Amino acid sequence: MSPQPYNNTASKKMMFRRLSQSLFESSIKSAYTRRFREKGAHAEGVFWSSRVSQTARFEQVLANMKAEFGSTSFCLADIGCGYGALFHYIQSKPAWRQIDYSGVDITPEMVSYCKREHTSHKHRFSLGRQPKHPVDFAVFVGTFNLCHTDDYELWEDYILRQLAFSWARVRYGLILNITSLETAKINNHIFYVNPEAFAKKLASRFGAVSAAPTQFVPQDTTFIICKEKHERHITKLRKAQR
Repeated sequence: MSPQPYNNTASKKMMFRRLSQSLFESSIKSAYTRRFREKGAHAEGVFWSSRVSQTARFEQVLANMKAEFGSTSFCLADIGCGYGALFHYIQSKPAWRQIDYSGVDITPEMVSYCKREHTSHKHRFSLGRQPKHPVDFAVFVGTFNLCHTDDYELWEDYILRQLAFSWARVRYGLILNITSLETAKINNHIFYVNPEAFAKKLASRFGAVSAAPTQFVPQDTTFIICKEKHERHITKLRKAQR
């Protein structure tokens, strides 16, 4: 039997993706560490434009999950949790306290801060890029808005690969909100998707996708990506409730 030809092009492409991911993550860690040391545990400390937009995104993500499940008895992994703002928000609102929360971030300083700040809940925070255990949903609240390259396709590919890491660990799906415009582009280090085109790309890669403008946040879209079996389960539940 003759040996199979070596696919040099595919190999180089894979190596380039791995190198890009490594460089991006190094850049992300450095940028967020510097910013956090400068601004502290505030919305601006993780490059949010304001606490108002941060809170609006939290509400959109949580409301979407509640609408899907009909309750708040679900567990979520907050990917790119930063200084734990979403956990603090959940704990401060009685309506959301039933949620079983875990936070994940690739920046060691962020995770260390969360463990110190939430001593009795430090087990909920971990270093990494994906849920440490199976969860109902993984959420990405503005995680990919700050772009660490001027190559649109390269950053988009990075986003899809990060979502894929979590896709394998979720029972129901992924929720993310991301800055958006009619014309997809990178502007002043902010990554903007075209909602329709990005939704199609997500659907081809993962599963059923719905998208809607993030309420009270201009130029921002929230995407819900559901696993097919969950879609069938939700449909049955809704029919039973009628």
